[in-house]
Amino acid sequence: MVMRVGVSGFFKLILLTGLFVIAGMSVQAQDQSSSDFEKFRDQFKKEYFSVGGLLQTVGDYQFERIAGENGFSVGNARLKVYGEFDNKFGYQLQTNFVSSNALLDANMYYNLTPNFSIKAGLFKTPFSYEYLTGAAATDFVNRSSAVNQLAPKRQVGFQLQGDVVDGKLKYSAGMFNGNGFGSNQNDDDRFLYTARIEANSGVGSGLQDGFMMGLNATYEQSESATTGAGLLSQVAGEQLLVGADTRISYNKMMLAGEFIYSTINADAGAEYNPFGYYVTGGYFITPEAQILARWDYFDGDFIGVSSESVVGGFNIFPSDFSEVQLNYIYPLDLDAEFSQILVNLQIAL
Repeated sequence: MVMRVGVSGFFKLILLTGLFVIAGMSVQAQDQSSSDFEKFRDQFKKEYFSVGGLLQTVGDYQFERIAGENGFSVGNARLKVYGEFDNKFGYQLQTNFVSSNALLDANMYYNLTPNFSIKAGLFKTPFSYEYLTGAAATDFVNRSSAVNQLAPKRQVGFQLQGDVVDGKLKYSAGMFNGNGFGSNQNDDDRFLYTARIEANSGVGSGLQDGFMMGLNATYEQSESATTGAGLLSQVAGEQLLVGADTRISYNKMMLAGEFIYSTINADAGAEYNPFGYYVTGGYFITPEAQILARWDYFDGDFIGVSSESVVGGFNIFPSDFSEVQLNYIYPLDLDAEFSQILVNLQIAL
């Protein structure tokens, strides 16, 4: 296969990349005033009332597009308010001004003990380490195909969560509507049940050594097909979803992977088994720069779009509140001219 890129397309590619590199250098040049920024941020960080935010601008270029147009977009413009009183009662509200469903999180929790709590409202279901990772801390601009297609994502419901062995073993289980976060009410009198158990040796993020291993499962007997709650909820019937994920950080290296498998016994009589996985490796060439590679595979089994790709990534961390991400996505199931370049410039408070 030969990649065919005209002079005009090549110039646009260079311009797109250059704009974000220059922007990243500009933020890095301002790193000397990071202490001032930290003082400013601390004014909005109190135990009982804190304000956070995330702003992401994404550049998207594809040599030959199947859908959409090349250009720029605001990926996220989030505002979050959260806090906790007397180490007992906590709350979180989060909105995204560029999302059709503006309300992302609206929940409260109560700590019965320092290691066990009850949570209710709208929030992420306890499934998939990559999905539970905040948008500002993902390895790549986009999450993996399997997570995007299969994870139950945000739901309205009720959850129990806790940890033992000094936090090295965490567990959570919940009951949710199963309609996705775009719906505030249950539409079929059935519930989605989700559980996760996770073992870890520490944080294990960035340059910190550690490991994490998690197991997830969800079950639902859905009477109606919905959208916005993952691929499984788009088919009425009995749905079982299981997954495993791991992440290992040692010195400057990182290795992560996840596998998700589903069984759908549709009311129409057919059985489907969409599944997917990814393997990611990363290395910090400097404390402020990281290179990554990912193999991403998803089999939609006739109810979803199958895909297979290799993703290369380069992350720059000019400061503790900013990041520049450059991704090159090579589709193994298509010709090279369908490759895609994504650039993300973000500030997270």
